[in-house]
Amino acid sequence: MATRSEKFHADEQRTGDDKAKREGRSKPGIPADKRSHEKPHAEKKATYAIEPESEQPSRKSTRKSANRSKPDTNLNLRENLQKGSPEAKARQAKARVTKVRGSSTPA
Repeated sequence: MATRSEKFHADEQRTGDDKAKREGRSKPGIPADKRSHEKPHAEKKATYAIEPESEQPSRKSTRKSANRSKPDTNLNLRENLQKGSPEAKARQAKARVTKVRGSSTPA
């Protein structure tokens, strides 16, 4: 059960003054749909380049936002599976043990 002060506080929050909408645009002369995705700092950080709107998109994820990219997780997972397989580990161990021609120490 809320106390009187808690009820009062909740009512004040609900009936407070509404914020006035900001008039004008943040960047005059540039339409809102053109502003959002062309930020110079995002281009530096992005994994993939943003594709031109005029062309057919190869990946939807790069067109939604400035720095969204389709992660190459599947590629990395596949590579780790291959490197971590028993066959690959055996191949690496065998290569470590074999001596290089003309050398007395293992490579």
